[in-house]
Amino acid sequence: MKKTYLFTPGPTQVPPEVTLAEAKPLIHHRTSEFSNIFAKVTDGLKYIFQTKNGEVFTFASSGTGG
Repeated sequence: MKKTYLFTPGPTQVPPEVTLAEAKPLIHHRTSEFSNIFAKVTDGLKYIFQTKNGEVFTFASSGTGG
């Protein structure tokens, strides 16, 4: 059997505040809390990309999805 290697980064050290943030409960994507956060993120992306009349397309994927 051929031996394969996985060349992904990590493990890496993360700051304690990141570890604490990861311990928080997940926000379901069908809640108003998520919708509010997503709207703020979308507005921020429109500002970054300087698009006032256009749309910003976001999608969920792994690190190799884009």
